[in-house]
Formats: sequence, structure tokens, C-alpha cells
Amino acid sequence: MTDPVGRRPGCRVPLIVLFVLVTLVVTSTSARLAADADEWWRVDGIPHLAATGVMLVVSSVLITALPRAAKEFWQWSGPFPSVAERVLKALVRPLKAVGVVSTVLVLGLGSCVLLPSPLETGELVIMTASDLSPGDPRNTLVEQWNESRPRHRARIVTAAGETDEQHERITSDARQDGEHEADIYVLDVVWMTEFIDNGYLRAVDRSNSGDDLDDFMAPARRTCEVGDELWALPLNTDVGLIYHRTDIPGITPPTSWDGHSGIPAAEARGGLEAANTAQFSGEMFMVEALEAIRAAGGEVVTEDGDVTLTPDKSRVRFTKNDYEGMRKLNAETRTPGVALDDPLPEDTTAPDAVEQFAKGRTAFMRNWAVAREQLTDRRDELDAAGVTFRAAIPPTPSVLGGQNLAISAHTDEPKAAQALVEFLTSAQSQQILAEIGGFAPTRDSVYDRARGEHLGQVRGALRDAGLRPRTANYTEFSRAFRAAVKSVVTAQDVISDDTARELAEILRKGRPGGSG
Repeated sequence: MTDPVGRRPGCRVPLIVLFVLVTLVVTSTSARLAADADEWWRVDGIPHLAATGVMLVVSSVLITALPRAAKEFWQWSGPFPSVAERVLKALVRPLKAVGVVSTVLVLGLGSCVLLPSPLETGELVIMTASDLSPGDPRNTLVEQWNESRPRHRARIVTAAGETDEQHERITSDARQDGEHEADIYVLDVVWMTEFIDNGYLRAVDRSNSGDDLDDFMAPARRTCEVGDELWALPLNTDVGLIYHRTDIPGITPPTSWDGHSGIPAAEARGGLEAANTAQFSGEMFMVEALEAIRAAGGEVVTEDGDVTLTPDKSRVRFTKNDYEGMRKLNAETRTPGVALDDPLPEDTTAPDAVEQFAKGRTAFMRNWAVAREQLTDRRDELDAAGVTFRAAIPPTPSVLGGQNLAISAHTDEPKAAQALVEFLTSAQSQQILAEIGGFAPTRDSVYDRARGEHLGQVRGALRDAGLRPRTANYTEFSRAFRAAVKSVVTAQDVISDDTARELAEILRKGRPGGSG
């Protein structure tokens, strides 16, 4: 029924304007949600996708109803004015007014809680110490991200130079007074404690991760955690395997450390130049030293990465087993037939060892899991030398390697940065890294689906892998520790008290509130 013109209330125009505003707000919100929908096609994005669908339906209904609503409000006749009158009458009564306002607030707050906040828009910078080749699958993953998320494109920046120079470049960017160019750092696992203790990183928000975190392998995940805080997600892990020749009769998987790096290995080398290639260049010497020490039963650095101190904590404590491992390691280069002397061990890196093994010069090779892919890339060289090989789980614990993705404490795009980190460490991305790049994945689900023996061996080696020292002063400690190990050659050699004190002091400086 149409009311006489005189009875039409003065709120008609405000009601029309309100309806138009609500329609505009809902329509713009649904458009924004729809634009972001491609970023939420995963389990934790279900609330976002559901809300997007609901908002699109509501937006469509409001747009369709807008002309009719405006006409009915103006003529004050029909369902819309009838509903408006009821609401206006209800608001006159205090209890009903409170109920209406409460309902609106609950709906508004509920939508804020259920809807994930949008990702910040802008370029994301990933800083890494590795020089990624164009065909590197990590580059491929970044390109996939950029294609699907053009408003959040990522760019890789490489810290050039030797290991120490790369470390300095990344830490200088991360410091409080640094350039803060990077949003995400690709960190070697040994750098994690330094970056966490110095406040260089932003903790990962676990709220939307759910059970997904449980898929990460425990050895890789523990390099990212301190207490209840998660400071990174594992990009790739790594562990030592023993590669051995299968084309030479009598060469079998070793059953002891000496079986691939000691006198028994030299005796079993089948007429080859040497049993193995000693990798004593830079940080690889630290890896070789810890593996030799642990193989001898030493615990100067425990498998959890704790450095053993004297009871008064004034010195690092070394036992006879630690010294036994050091002597055996240094004997590699002094015992004929054990290790190649060309190239010089102190100049030999892991890639150098791959090259010498592919040329057929050695019977064994201790190297990272990724070396299998590197050997495969040298198929012509292997065939020319008549080399065939297999890998085996080390007879004694390996040192854990790998890299983590961590978010800078100074990023202006924390939500977008975490979304990129989650994408690069997802099960699908891990599968690509393993199948194309030969990287050791960090997720159990990838190993569960693996075919062939290689990833099974990697998984087996990871179960017993030990950490390097967990200290914020790792670079300095590693340098001093390596120098100390090299001094232990004969049965009479021991590490001096002064050196043991120096090592303990480096550890103290690396603790929050430490001296120095």
C-alpha cells in the first residue's frame, strides 16, 4: 500500500544513500577478495575462499536489488521500507537496540577474525650466498611464484665472494643499522643461532600452519626452532653419504670411518691413485673434523651442537677420543694411498672431490647428498673413465647441512614474505627441488613418495646426523677450532689450555649478554 506523500518520512534519502554505500563497500570488498583468491588455494586458505564466495553472492544480490530499493524507499512502499520501519521501531526500544547493535558488531568482528588479512603489495627480495644458475630449480620456483603472484614478485640477490665475505654481506644487511635490502634470507644452518640471538629475524607465524609443520623432518626442523619459537622454514637439508666404485672388484660399502678414510681404505682401493679425496678447504675441514671425532667416540661437540666445557666453563674440554679422531683425520694426508695429494687437500672443496671421483682417481668419496646429481651431470666424464658407482649410508654419523628460509626483522612485507617462504618450502616445491636439482628434501611426505634408493639412503643418514656448534659466533669459532684440530698430529700433541680458553671465550661472546 502506498502512503500519502505527507506521511513519507524524512529518512528516505539517508536510507537510499546508506543502501548505496553498503552496496559499494560490499562490492569493493568482494572484488578485493576475488583478486587475492589465487593466493589462497591451500588448506589454510579455505576460510578466505569461502568468504570470497559469500561476498560475491551478497554483492550480486545488492547490485541487483539497488534500483528497486531506491524506488521503494523513495515511494515508501514495498518490502524495503517495511523492513526499515521495523528496524527503526526496534532501535527506539533500548533492549532491541542493544541486540541489533550487538549483532552488527559480532558479524563485523567475526568477519575480521575469519578473513585473513591481505598480503602487502610490493617486490620481495631474497638474499642468498649461493650463486644460482639459470637452470637451478630454486630459480624455477621463484619464477613460478612470480607468474602466479604478479603483485608480489620476488627477486634473488646474491652475496658475492668467499664464504666469509658472503656471511659479512648478509649480516651487514640484517643488522639494526644495515641496508635492509632483503625481505628473506637463505641461511646456512650454522648461521641460524647468530641471526636469532642478534634479533635479525622475524619469527614465523604458526597460526595458519596447523599440522603442515609436522611434515618437516625433525633434524631439519630443529635447526629452525628455539624453545617454542619457529624462526625459519627448511628449504633443503643435506647430509653426508659415502659414494663407492662398483666397477672395481673388491670395493664395497665401508663399515667404519677407516674403511673410507683410513689405512683399510688405502688397502682396498683396487690399484687406484687413492682411497679418497680429503676435503680440507675452509668449512669442509670443520665437517670432516667433526665426523672423524664422532667416529672415534669424541664428544667435544655433541650431536645436538653443544660444545663440551670443563666444569668451571673456562675451557673447551677435549678427551682422548676427541684427540684420536683428530689424529686420524690429519693422518689422511700423511698416509700413502689414503688421500690424493693433487689437488692439495687444503685447497679441495666438495665440488673438487666430485670432479676427481668422476675422473676415476679415487675408490670412495665422502660428499653431500646433492653430489649424486652433480655426478649424474658428469655422465660423459664417468663413461670415459669407466666409472660406475653407488652411494651408501655412512657407517658413522654425518654432519647435518642445509639451508633455511628466514624472514628479515626489518621487512615491510612480513605476510607476503611468509607466504613466499611457505610456497618455496611446500611439499610440491620440495618435490621439484629433489627431482630436478637433487637437493635433499626437508619433508617426510616427499620421502614417502620417493622411488629408488637414493632418497631412502638420505633419509637413513639424516636420522643419525649431528649438528655443528650452535653459537652466534660460529664463523669465528669454526676458524679457531679448525686451527686447533690441525695441530694434533702425533700421539704427544694436545690442544693447549690457552687455545681451549680462547675457544670458550668465543662461545661466551656469542651468547646474549656475553663478554666482548
